[in-house]
Amino acid sequence: MQAEGRAALTRLRGRAPFFAIAAAVVAIDQITKLIVVSTVREGDHVRVFDDWLVISHIRNSGAAFGTLRGFGGVLAMVALAGVVAFAVVVWRRPTSVVGIAAGLVAGGAMGNLVDRIVRGTVVDFVAFRFWPAFNAADSAITIGAILLVWFGARRSEAEPHGEPTDSSR
Repeated sequence: MQAEGRAALTRLRGRAPFFAIAAAVVAIDQITKLIVVSTVREGDHVRVFDDWLVISHIRNSGAAFGTLRGFGGVLAMVALAGVVAFAVVVWRRPTSVVGIAAGLVAGGAMGNLVDRIVRGTVVDFVAFRFWPAFNAADSAITIGAILLVWFGARRSEAEPHGEPTDSSR
């Protein structure tokens, strides 16, 4: 009985980073958007560092960079499906490293999904001169995706290439 309890605790520890990171990303994303919505009128801009960094209140009804405008419902369904898929993967293979990256992506997707449900559009507010406006959720999705690719590449480099494994002998 005690061994089963330890095994369950170990499985939970492997999954905890995913849920903790995802929840933190949603909270940070929604708090920052609430601050922008309550202090900057829609369409207005506040220069933070000349024209290099601007806080803007922009509503985006589409996907990244304003693509797919008018497909909010489809984008919401895709986001929800992605969050569920990440949760299932992490639940089946609980590793804290992948859980962190997947939590960033899932939390970002949920943050923007909350916007689509509550506001009908996504609030973007960070704008660099050389890049379209984005938000905390977009940043989390990007960082998480890069980490997932990096972890995947490192894992495939560590695996032997073309050598038989115990299961294939």
